[in-house]
Amino acid sequence: MDACSACILLLTLIHVLSIVSAHDFLSAGSSLSVEHSSDVLHSADGTFACGFYSISPNASTFSIWFSRSSERTIVWSANPLHPVYTWGSKVKLDVDGSMVLKDYNGQIVWSNNVSASDAGHVQAQLLGNGNLIVKGKGGAILWQSFDSPTDTLLPTQRITAPTKLVSTNRLLVPGHYSFHFDDQYLLSLFDDEKDISFIYWPNPSRTIWEKLRVPFNSTTSGAVDTWGHFLGSDNATFTAADWGPGIKRRLTLDYDGNLRLYSLDKAEGTWSVTWMAFPQRCKVRGLCGKNGICVYTPVPACACAPGFVVIDPSNRSKGCRPKTNISCDAQKVKFAKLPHTDFFGYDMTVHHFVSLDFCTKKCLHDCNCKGFAYWEGTGDCYPKSVLLGGVTLHNLGSTGTMYIKIPKGLEVLEASIPQSQPFGPKYGPDCSTTNKYFIADFLDTLKRDQSESKYLYFYGFLSAIFLAELMFVVLGWFILRRERRELRGVWPAEAGYEMITNHFRRYTYRELVSATKKFKDELGRGASGIVYKGVLKDNRAVAVKKLVEINQAKVDVYSFGVVLLELLNGARASDMENNEDEEVEMVLGRISRMVKEKLKLDGNGSEQSWIADFVDARLNGQFDNLQARTMMRLAVSCMEEDRDRRPTMENVAQMLVSVDDVSSANVTVGVA
Repeated sequence: MDACSACILLLTLIHVLSIVSAHDFLSAGSSLSVEHSSDVLHSADGTFACGFYSISPNASTFSIWFSRSSERTIVWSANPLHPVYTWGSKVKLDVDGSMVLKDYNGQIVWSNNVSASDAGHVQAQLLGNGNLIVKGKGGAILWQSFDSPTDTLLPTQRITAPTKLVSTNRLLVPGHYSFHFDDQYLLSLFDDEKDISFIYWPNPSRTIWEKLRVPFNSTTSGAVDTWGHFLGSDNATFTAADWGPGIKRRLTLDYDGNLRLYSLDKAEGTWSVTWMAFPQRCKVRGLCGKNGICVYTPVPACACAPGFVVIDPSNRSKGCRPKTNISCDAQKVKFAKLPHTDFFGYDMTVHHFVSLDFCTKKCLHDCNCKGFAYWEGTGDCYPKSVLLGGVTLHNLGSTGTMYIKIPKGLEVLEASIPQSQPFGPKYGPDCSTTNKYFIADFLDTLKRDQSESKYLYFYGFLSAIFLAELMFVVLGWFILRRERRELRGVWPAEAGYEMITNHFRRYTYRELVSATKKFKDELGRGASGIVYKGVLKDNRAVAVKKLVEINQAKVDVYSFGVVLLELLNGARASDMENNEDEEVEMVLGRISRMVKEKLKLDGNGSEQSWIADFVDARLNGQFDNLQARTMMRLAVSCMEEDRDRRPTMENVAQMLVSVDDVSSANVTVGVA
């Protein structure tokens, strides 16, 4: 009986191993199907996988991704502009070495363009470095994905003169930024607009020698090595902050036009930025499109210049359009003043040592002039033919100011002038106007099915929202009842904490008008709203933000994390580190990463004295360590660089309500 069982086990193991080996290689005549999730090629070490990646319920792409990251990170895709249907589509390897991707109806969507007359024993294999290859007779490589990158370079993958990276969004839709060699054989970042393509990195205003580059090299090549160092044939070079072997990395041209080097945390499966071309992201050319202005609040966000409205609320990088046509008649236009603002590039000319009046008249009587930048300290005047590359920064120079043409009858409110305010109101997209999924356009035979399924998704989505809200209301009611019972005997010093855990509620607009005395006492303002001081009926002081637009970079999660971190530390973020040359956003990012790393070490039982050093010294150590750590975790999660990884304010409220569960004693851990 034992011998029979052993034979059955051996046959089972042989069968399992045969299945696994079938996914290590794709043989000639074999195919991968979109319907079967197991139809995936794996690299030998399991780091990479290749197969169909779903970008919506009915659309997929044939892609390569990191399989050990917490979320699938795409590094290559075959023709991402034409996704295939999630039923009936497949990719097949033929005996001549050609790999062909076909849609459900047999239409060829992509091919590797290989047709070898004597290919020999053909196989497709995904290598340990993420390179998908098709090899033929004698192991000769007939095609490799490394020769046709999309938006990412992997270590040892070379960028050459015929290749380039193109930015893509989460749905793999290409953007308007690219990374490749220019006509002088220098590796550069390009902003590819409809009418023109221009370089924005390295700084085009510098000479080649200032850039420390070597032009017209006989070879054009560049790559990141396995230690995290990039070297190009033009002497372009940079190094990862965590330079060293054994780390999985990727160099990606992100959708915002910034070139970033990422490193993978093996334990958590998350990515961290270890180098970027632009530490100040607003300096990326064209980040906010035509007539758009990039502001720091503290994270970069896009706003419109006065007299302009956003083209697409769901994607502010598309820029802004004028509310009304601007006349060429000098009698019908005026200038709006934008302090500490400039639109880089598109200078029609330059005038030195001139007055503001001279510069105003020059632009006023020129129909091609859309505005001008004027530097009062030097008397420099820069008339602009296009308002592109807008950015507002207080460290641009001495007193640089932008003046833009607007219709004479247009009233410009101070609140509508974009300004960078690290702790001010935020700009953000109108998420209600964008579809959750990218729906591919297929043949007419599917139109009716798509129309029917669209309504099913719509009503199903509404039902899910209703059920979720109902469950949240019921759960909140039970939590509030429990908290009222448990907090009846709290210490007098815990009144602030009792307020947090016992008084989450929604206030009507009329109540807020009354609390702020008709929005009388202003605390601060920004381009999207104003913050007022208010007093509730129970004499609690509150801050009330009045937004200019109703769609308001669910945009306060990051700022809440900043405020929570300040409460814990007992100091403003700008005072935590005295470095005037560094932006507040960079300081916050470093502090957040430090706290996150310390918390991770705490989980391993390491020394915890750092918590007492970080928490507000005015508490004299009278706080609960467990509560402090819980609130720190909440703060750093709110300050995640990837906005999709941040909790919702609903989750934040639930975490605050439950924070007293981590300790038997409730103690406030911060002083405002």
